[in-house]
Amino acid sequence: MKQIFLAVTFAVMLIFAETCAAQDVWIEQRSNGVDVYVMDDTITSNISDGGRIFSVSVKEVKNGQLQRVINRDYLKYENDMWREHMKDHSVALHPVDKVFEFCMNQLGWAYRTGGNDPIVKFYY
Repeated sequence: MKQIFLAVTFAVMLIFAETCAAQDVWIEQRSNGVDVYVMDDTITSNISDGGRIFSVSVKEVKNGQLQRVINRDYLKYENDMWREHMKDHSVALHPVDKVFEFCMNQLGWAYRTGGNDPIVKFYY
């Protein structure tokens, strides 16, 4: 009797369980034929008094073959522009960075583009 109860309970749990699976989300195809995918389960973030930071892993695929996986780190100090942090320096982001925009939307964080120069814009 106990085994039947456990089996029925397990079956009911399976029926009502929500599917929560990680996926690679296609973001863009670059001019060199490389498809860019965000590994959506790798997006991590942190907010502090001084700013915001998030990280994500990105796959680059060409002709169906994985070329490489890149870990990208984005950060913003107070009212400064968003930057991508490299090994020993950071680079200001210029629109359009589709990986950045996808992650910001997933995180529910607002951003804007702007700058003093009428031609060169940045993410803020």
